[in-house]
Amino acid sequence: MVNPKDPGRSLLQRLTKRSPLIQTNNNKSTRDPLLISDALSELVENAGWQTHRDLAQLQDQFKDVVGAETAEHLLIENFDGELLTLRADSTSWATQLKYLQPVLLEKLQTAAPTLGIRNVQVLPPTPNKTPGAWRVRQGKRR
Repeated sequence: MVNPKDPGRSLLQRLTKRSPLIQTNNNKSTRDPLLISDALSELVENAGWQTHRDLAQLQDQFKDVVGAETAEHLLIENFDGELLTLRADSTSWATQLKYLQPVLLEKLQTAAPTLGIRNVQVLPPTPNKTPGAWRVRQGKRR
């Protein structure tokens, strides 16, 4: 209820109420200080961001998981449930990595077991969308 004498105070009280995303699950006082790592871990867990966190950790460890040379030519493009999509920077690398998919899948599964990767798809690079020399300009006939 808004206090007619001090409307700013009631707004401040509403804004400073604890959010349901960061409520603690333990019986400690809510005024006790938390380590920032504990607070962030709790926020990630309550918000449902575990998959995003695990995918970011895999991205950080990607060089160590697949090897430095391979990581230079490969990017994580998408993760959709159980399918991890990777994009190679050339068709020759994409072809070579398609032959190594079982080994690559095994390495990725051991590096990030919480993601539940069941399949890996290696795609060739996307073609450039530059217009060619032969095109109709302004749609006019001459």
